[in-house]
Amino acid sequence: MKAYGEVCMVRLMRISLFFIFSPLFLLFFLPHIHAQEPLYADMLLESAHKKELHRDRYWHILLHYKKSPFGLRSLIDDPDFFLSKDGKYNPEAELKATIRAFFQEVENETRHPVCRFIARYAWLKEKLNIDASLLPVHGCERFNKIIDQIKPEAATLIFPTSHINSPASMFGHTLLTIETASRSKLLSYAINYSAVTNETFGPLFAVKGLFGCYKGYFSILPYYTKIQEYSDVNHRDIYEYPLNLNTEEINRLLMHIYELDFIYSDYYFFDENCSYDLLDLPRRLRRAMTVYRLWI
Repeated sequence: MKAYGEVCMVRLMRISLFFIFSPLFLLFFLPHIHAQEPLYADMLLESAHKKELHRDRYWHILLHYKKSPFGLRSLIDDPDFFLSKDGKYNPEAELKATIRAFFQEVENETRHPVCRFIARYAWLKEKLNIDASLLPVHGCERFNKIIDQIKPEAATLIFPTSHINSPASMFGHTLLTIETASRSKLLSYAINYSAVTNETFGPLFAVKGLFGCYKGYFSILPYYTKIQEYSDVNHRDIYEYPLNLNTEEINRLLMHIYELDFIYSDYYFFDENCSYDLLDLPRRLRRAMTVYRLWI
């Protein structure tokens, strides 16, 4: 009984010491654990600066930067697309803000920058060899589920011609379809870009369309709905042009479209229209990926 009592006393002393020194452990060592994250972020920022990633053409493509008489500017007008206040005009500031945002605390995993800007994260992870285990969010489960559902295999450029009774369709329309081996072509996914309009007064509709007063959004919808709209309703001819994109390039295209969800750009009827945004996007992404593969 005496030996058993001594054992119990030793156990009680150990438990007491644990509760006494645990707060001290948290006080002195936990800050150093959390301090590793800012240090790792600073290391990534320094590496990105040395590699001049803010000047990389692929970074400019992801942010839609274009040269203007006053310097670079992004064609995306929605402020929610940028993590820096100067991101629309400053690729370096946006790159720094993006890297730092990867270390934000997790409130909503699907809205965390690692998932919200999955194309940026995938590219920066390759270029900087980012250790995902050191980030609060290691990937984007929602996007992975979308890819598993779509199972992209091929991409096709779709061009419905104009309709004689619709002046607004004089240039036709452009959209992309993502086809899979497991579904028929009519059930493939269509990537569409169009202006959101509610005008019924023709002259006002024309003026707003010419001067960028409408917001243009990307959307993904079943292809058969567009077939019904352009063929059965408006009796417009539809031309299809298969694109020479491999699976990796299609996945990167879908990553970028995922980033543009609920993001608007000012829609201009003559230049920054559906054809400009959709036709140029896969071409630029593919060319940049080809250059990148040759470079590595």
